[in-house]
Amino acid sequence: FPLTMLPPDLKGRLRFGAVVNATVLSARHVREKFGFEVADTRADAAFGDPAAAVLIATRHHLHAPFVLRGLQEGRHLFVEKPLCLTEDELAEIDAAMAATRGSLMVGFNRRFAPATAAAKKLLATAPGPVSIVYEVCAGPLARDHGYAGSEESGGRVLGEACHFFDFFCHLADGPPVSVSAQPAAGGAFTDSLCAQVVLAGGSTAQLLYTSAGDASYPKESWRVFAGGLVIECENFQKLEIHQKRKCERQTFGSKGHAEEMRAWHRFLAGKDEHPLPYEHSRRSMALTFAALRAARENTTLHLKTP
Repeated sequence: FPLTMLPPDLKGRLRFGAVVNATVLSARHVREKFGFEVADTRADAAFGDPAAAVLIATRHHLHAPFVLRGLQEGRHLFVEKPLCLTEDELAEIDAAMAATRGSLMVGFNRRFAPATAAAKKLLATAPGPVSIVYEVCAGPLARDHGYAGSEESGGRVLGEACHFFDFFCHLADGPPVSVSAQPAAGGAFTDSLCAQVVLAGGSTAQLLYTSAGDASYPKESWRVFAGGLVIECENFQKLEIHQKRKCERQTFGSKGHAEEMRAWHRFLAGKDEHPLPYEHSRRSMALTFAALRAARENTTLHLKTP
C-alpha cells in the first residue's frame, strides 16, 4: 500500500533519502523505482539524517515506537493510521508532542478526498447539526491478511474503522460527546462494529463496519442529512446532492491519498500551516478506543471534550 499510494505524490517534490523495508530485495526495488539514495532493512537508516522528515508505514504495532522516536528527535513525521494500538501509547505520544519541536500527521486520507471537500462546502450552506450514516462492507478477512494478527494490527476496527470516526469529526466539525457500540454481523467487535456517535452541537453519526454482505455491494457508502440537504456518496467516486427537489451528480477519482501527501509537502516546504493538527488526529483515535470499549462493555461512554 505505501509503495503504491504515498511516494508517487512526493516524488520530485522532496529529496528521497533512505527507504527501509523488510528485506534487502524489496528495499532495493523501492530505491530503484522511486530514486531513494539508500536502501536498508534497519530502522536506524531512516533516522540517519538528522534533518529528514520520516514517513512511517510499517505494521501497526511499530507505529507508536517509531513516532515516539521521531518526536524525541524533533522530526516532522507522517504515520499511516492507526496512530497507535493502545490508550497507554496514545498518552505517551501526548507527552512527546508536548515536548517536541517536531510535528505529526496521521494518514486519515478520507478527510482530504475531493468528495469530502465538496460535502464540506455544501454543508457550510446548511448550518446546524448533521446526521451521518456510514456503511462499510469490508468483506471476509483472509487468514494471512495483516489484520488477522491482532497483536500486530490491533484488529480491523482499530486499524481501519478509525478512518470513519475521523471522518465523522471532520464532517460534523466538532468533537465527539458520547459513543455506544455493539458487535455487528460478521465477527467479534474488534473486526465488525455497529457504533453510534453523538458530536458537539447535536450532530450524530452511525457506523456499520462489517465483514458480512456481498462483494457486489459498494465497499464504502455514506449519507449526510442536513437542513434542506442530503448528500450521498459511494466509494468517494460518486456524489449525489439532493437539494431543492433536484438531484445533482458529481464524480471523483481519489480517496484523498494524493491530496494529503501534497498538503503535507506544502507544510514541509513552509507554504502552509499543518494540514491536520495533532489534537484532531488524537480525538479520532480516542473515539476509536472508546467505541471498542463501549462494544466490549455493551454500554454508552460519555467522552471528555476540549
